[in-house]
Amino acid sequence: MTTIPQLPNATTVGLSDLLPISQNGVLFAATVGQVTSGLQENIVVPTGDLLGRASAGAGSPEPLGLGIGVALSGTSLTANGLDHGAFVSQASLSANDELIVNALGQPSRVPASAIVALFTAGAGIELDAGGTISVITSAVAGPAGPTGGIGPTGPAGPAGAVGPEGAGLLAPGAANAASMIGETDSVAIWQNGANAWITYKQLIAGQTIDQLPSAGPAGDTDLLLVAQGGSALTSQSFAAIWSYVSGKLPTVMSQVVELTTNTVLDSTTHNQRVLVASQPLTLSANFVNMGSGFFCRLINLSPGAITMGTGITAGTGAALLPPGGVATFDGITYSGGSLVWWDGAVSMAPILTVAPIGGQVASVDFTVTGGVFNDSPAALDYATDGVTWYPAPSPAINLHDYSFAMPGLAAGTYRLSVRDHANPTVIGVSATFAVAAASVSIGVVPNTATAGVAINVSGTVFPSGSGASVGLSASATVAPGAFNTADVSGSTWTASVTPSGAGTAYLWVQQTADASVQSVSSAISVTAGASVSYTINQPSSLTYKIGSGSIALNGGVSPPQVIGTQVALSSSASTPPSNNWVAASNIDNNAWWAVYVPTPSVAGNYYIWVETSSGLAAAVSNFALTVS
Repeated sequence: MTTIPQLPNATTVGLSDLLPISQNGVLFAATVGQVTSGLQENIVVPTGDLLGRASAGAGSPEPLGLGIGVALSGTSLTANGLDHGAFVSQASLSANDELIVNALGQPSRVPASAIVALFTAGAGIELDAGGTISVITSAVAGPAGPTGGIGPTGPAGPAGAVGPEGAGLLAPGAANAASMIGETDSVAIWQNGANAWITYKQLIAGQTIDQLPSAGPAGDTDLLLVAQGGSALTSQSFAAIWSYVSGKLPTVMSQVVELTTNTVLDSTTHNQRVLVASQPLTLSANFVNMGSGFFCRLINLSPGAITMGTGITAGTGAALLPPGGVATFDGITYSGGSLVWWDGAVSMAPILTVAPIGGQVASVDFTVTGGVFNDSPAALDYATDGVTWYPAPSPAINLHDYSFAMPGLAAGTYRLSVRDHANPTVIGVSATFAVAAASVSIGVVPNTATAGVAINVSGTVFPSGSGASVGLSASATVAPGAFNTADVSGSTWTASVTPSGAGTAYLWVQQTADASVQSVSSAISVTAGASVSYTINQPSSLTYKIGSGSIALNGGVSPPQVIGTQVALSSSASTPPSNNWVAASNIDNNAWWAVYVPTPSVAGNYYIWVETSSGLAAAVSNFALTVS
């Protein structure tokens, strides 16, 4: 059976077209005109118009515009009073005129004569209904005469009527409850058999907490005021508070403070702390800055000993805490005086340690150092896997330390073990360190550049701090003829390079100590820079004193443009200088260059040379500066 989606689409629809409809379970045909008969046509009204009918007689709705004085605000029709501007202007106001006023939010008409009722005549003044103001002649009095004597006291007047009975004090309720009280508010009291009032300030007499009587010794039943879940005050006993605090004490953690340099103990930084020494150092104490009751714990995780300095008393007289040792320090005051106590108990077992080893370069020897305690090794062995041991080459062994040159390792991650050759059970193990091949890399470089315009480049170098140099080449396989030293900070190098001409350029970077460690960038498309020519202005003075300050120079840039420009002085008017170039600034809408150059320290005649930062468009002055 054919379904509707399978039927072909009608290209147009007319009122006489037929549609199938079901009516009382029987299928009938109906025209489109029958189905749509009586439907309201879409009414389209321009924005800001109203719907109505201006034409005579009944008919379809028509858009109506808004006249002056009426505006549409959102969906509301409001009067804005602009139509008042068309009212006739009246030269004067008469009593028969009317005014429009706002009376309790409603517009009302008021006769102008009613305005007079707003004014009241003062003493000696008369104001009639027509608004005329007049002076009452009889009210104009002369100067006051002398005051007469006081007359006799008149008889007392009769007693007034007894007033109605008052409501009295009402019981507290929602209608008369106050949320707060101030010092000027009144409080009801019963005094001498009658109701009375007293201000809150008088009630508490300004008493503050320091004026309250002193309490006796604290006890578990003592109470404090607390607020729980709101502003309402309730009481809490000391016993309940201690139960709360004691439940929190097991969760209190001691703070850990790392020590890396010589340290003097003080209560602010070290009391009740765990101190971890990650470097060999000297620990001292100043009891004045600690006090009786001071306590701290020290763990030596450094490769060397911790030396006990001044202010620390050791029970055994020991002065060193070996690696891995733990010590506690107590500040105490007793009948014998004040001191900082350490029991001085240290392990007497022989110990070897290995100092931290930083990242190393593959196949490059490096120095291994460590500590020696309670041991006197004559020779040392080392292992990188803890299994296969090799003699340490020519170790330098002292009372408490050692060192030797470790043969270079292949790239990888290691933990170095060092042992006493004669006592193999005495072993020290380093922390994990990495060995990697020397490398230098280039960061992001631009795909395009302009000849004569410097570009900034950067990258990384390993090992950290290794020198690097950079240069530009037209080939990705042939190194540049010259390299410039890059700035190196840690593992990052930065530099600025300037393409000299149009074409394709490649950035090369290499380690200064090993040119075979290098990297080459992707291609940089260099376009020719804008043509430029320079002029040189003759300064007001042509003579200068040897080595005295600097010389102000300037000249023109044509056409005006932002371009790197450099200036130098030379004793030759035909050969440009090879060094001592000074970068100039572009000024005055890039139409001029300006610079201060140091006055030469050697007497002679000097010519001014100016060129682009890439050495192009050189110009030389046709005059010389005399330095003497």
